[in-house]
Amino acid sequence: MRKLWKMNRKQRIILGGIAVALMLAVAFRVITERAFLAQASIEGAFSLLHPKESEGTVTVTGRYLPPPYGFAEEKLLKHFGEQIGLVVEGEFRQAEFDGRREVIYEKTAAEAHSVLKLVYLTEEDAYYLCTEITLSGRNAVQVSYLRKELLRTAEKTGLTEVSATLELCGIFDGEIPLSEKDALTDNLLSELYAQPVYENRQNNYYTVYAYTGAVEDYITVEQNKINVQVFIDYDRNMDRTEVVLASPLGLR
Repeated sequence: MRKLWKMNRKQRIILGGIAVALMLAVAFRVITERAFLAQASIEGAFSLLHPKESEGTVTVTGRYLPPPYGFAEEKLLKHFGEQIGLVVEGEFRQAEFDGRREVIYEKTAAEAHSVLKLVYLTEEDAYYLCTEITLSGRNAVQVSYLRKELLRTAEKTGLTEVSATLELCGIFDGEIPLSEKDALTDNLLSELYAQPVYENRQNNYYTVYAYTGAVEDYITVEQNKINVQVFIDYDRNMDRTEVVLASPLGLR
């Protein structure tokens, strides 16, 4: 009986050691994955493409609650522009649509195009402030950092229901074969540690939606989280292919 007890005790020690080793292995894996995810980024993945031309667009929209004493629409847009480092000078224009009215300011500079827009929805009796900034060339990836500044400014301005979209577009000459589209997409998703959620890997409207823990924001579609989109489109008229990496969804 004593011998059997000793054997059981020895087995318990061995099993305990195995359990500790497994726990340490799991902990190491979790820490390692978190470290890799922390280093992954949309702009880092996009740098793998090496396109002929690059373009980056960031769009931030939020609801603006007017103070009870009223406000000046153009003054609000000018103030928001100054907060993000955009010098607002020149004329504003207005546009009327069915159910909404817009006050718009646009500015084009070297490799940059900015749009500030205040939208009033008549049926909802609600104002929405929209900002869209597009950077071209080497500065295209800077929209990723600009997005953070826009979100901080939106918070300071008191916007609610804020949403942000980031889109990086690489342009290549000619048409990319389907096999290369798959390879490009797989490389982008691998760099972001993203897992596909929905896929349409056909030449006609080639797009993949995925989710990664490396990107904080996400949207939910049919109970699935999505925060990365890869969209590849061939323009026959211009004979060029656009490879778009967006988060959470592209604008196209």
